[in-house]
Amino acid sequence: MSRFRRHEGLDNAMNHIPPPSNMPDLAGQDAQLPEQVAVVIAAIETDIIRSRILPRTRLIEDHLMEDYGAKRHVVRAALVELQRLGVVVKPRHRGAELRRFDAADLADLYAMREVLHRAAVRAMPMPVSPERLAVVEAALAAHEAAAKTGDLIAIHRTNMTFHRALYGLCDNPYLADSIRLHDWLSFPARAYGTADPGALRQACEEHAAMVAALRTADRAALEALSVSHMDRARRIYAEKFLGGS
Repeated sequence: MSRFRRHEGLDNAMNHIPPPSNMPDLAGQDAQLPEQVAVVIAAIETDIIRSRILPRTRLIEDHLMEDYGAKRHVVRAALVELQRLGVVVKPRHRGAELRRFDAADLADLYAMREVLHRAAVRAMPMPVSPERLAVVEAALAAHEAAAKTGDLIAIHRTNMTFHRALYGLCDNPYLADSIRLHDWLSFPARAYGTADPGALRQACEEHAAMVAALRTADRAALEALSVSHMDRARRIYAEKFLGGS
């Protein structure tokens, strides 16, 4: 019997995930993951987004093999990649589990993300060239299209792509990679907003407002949005797991 599911829609998500080359890499390049590994990672991400896997849930290889119909070496490689991204942790004397943030951890993480986002916006050359603006606009359109389909993995991945395109405008690869790192580190907290219709609708509206600020070279508005944009998902996590603190 499956430990997490089977829940409706996951098989579809597993069959329509982006190619493995779309898995972000923290070193600034795209990791070339085997397709089977990418499929299991996408399935785990979907179960996190759907609250099927909760913070500190043990990720036992035998259970994951059964849930996802995958071989042990595939499951193990998926867990290694998710641990590298900071989504999965392995506390001493315990197996792999989904990262859990306490109130102090969450505050520290989001304080760092705020510093990084503000720094990136302040470093962006403005006005943005039409060619570079078109890349961000395409990422915006892709996320909006994914949001209409309800495909959680597509929503999550296109959201990451939009942030990568936006903050990549800072032209500082170290800063951009740090933002990507913290996007993945915060995924166990941000994930629950992806399946929340209100949070998703707000995210789409805020993405559109960010692009509008880019078009008008309104740096102050973009900087404020880059910080406030993080609030909704953070509050959802705090309400679910930290008693609203």
